[in-house]
Amino acid sequence: MRYAHATIVRRSRVGLIAPMLIFVGLLVALYAIKAQTLEAKSRVYTLERSLAHERQVVQILSAEIAHLESPERLRALAVDQLGLQPTPTQRTMTLKQATQELAQKVEGQR
Repeated sequence: MRYAHATIVRRSRVGLIAPMLIFVGLLVALYAIKAQTLEAKSRVYTLERSLAHERQVVQILSAEIAHLESPERLRALAVDQLGLQPTPTQRTMTLKQATQELAQKVEGQR
């Protein structure tokens, strides 16, 4: 009987050790997954902050472009720095007038 009892005790110990090892393995896996999740959340947060910063930069640059391309500013620079003035209406021609004058110049050069 002692032999049978010892075998049962060994089997019951083995029967307890296997589930305990599985439980410990699952705990380790759960911890690893949790650590990866926290790391991923941290990366997402960093990327979201970076994205928000880049959006602000784009807004600032768009405002600067709008200012630099404003017709009033360009007109003032053309007058002040280049001495340009608007073309008077007497100096403008229609397309038909322009082609006729160009044809006369070409004929005059021949």
